[in-house]
Amino acid sequence: MFQPNNLKKRVSENQPSLGMWIALTEPAIAEIAGHAGYDFVIIDLEHGMADMKDAVQMMRVLAAFDTTAMVRVPGHDPDFLKRILDAGAQTLMVPMVETPDQARAIVSACRYPPLGRRGYAAPGVRASGFGKSADYVERAADELFIALQIESVQGVENAAEIAAVEGVDMIFIGAADLSGDMGMLAQTSRPEVVEQITKCVASVKSVGKPLGTIPRSDRSNIELIEDGFVVVTGSVDVGMLRNSANSEVEFFKRR
Repeated sequence: MFQPNNLKKRVSENQPSLGMWIALTEPAIAEIAGHAGYDFVIIDLEHGMADMKDAVQMMRVLAAFDTTAMVRVPGHDPDFLKRILDAGAQTLMVPMVETPDQARAIVSACRYPPLGRRGYAAPGVRASGFGKSADYVERAADELFIALQIESVQGVENAAEIAAVEGVDMIFIGAADLSGDMGMLAQTSRPEVVEQITKCVASVKSVGKPLGTIPRSDRSNIELIEDGFVVVTGSVDVGMLRNSANSEVEFFKRR
């Protein structure tokens, strides 16, 4: 059954939005994020341990909240894009987009004809309420939100053209992989990396598309919002648990 895409609405209204990364497989983590009031969570199927069944369970949990489930897919595979959309995802993050042709292919894989090439099985998939929503095909594109990650120098060079592709809703700058592509892995505050980020921001803004990114050692989430980003991310569940556990053990051992 259709649910309003709260993140898409927030971005269209230029409301700053904070998300949490989920790399583990436990739906209760998504539930905690919903109770905490995050605007969205990123169910990470690129680097995280979750699979499609885990993602569906998390989407079910988040349906009780205003927290949007954003699924980061492993890559550009149109068959996977089709399957995760059939499973009920409305908001996707797609990694490592470097050319406008890639962007067009991704959008096409996510939309039914005549807008795209998404395969049809609407009457029997979770996204349509297993056929309950008779108008699912007509409305699917309205609630779809596609965020493409620019994470390389080539992507930065093509940022304006990528962002301008119809159906691309947001550009998300992956600063860590961008720094790696430049031979400076995880050194996101290096002037050379910041220069590329600044260039990407200007290119995307030139075509009027919104921007998202991660905090960096030199820029907090608040500062990034002031820089013009509308979507930013907070912590990852693994890091939250690790840091809390390490602190507790270290405090105990200092007794």
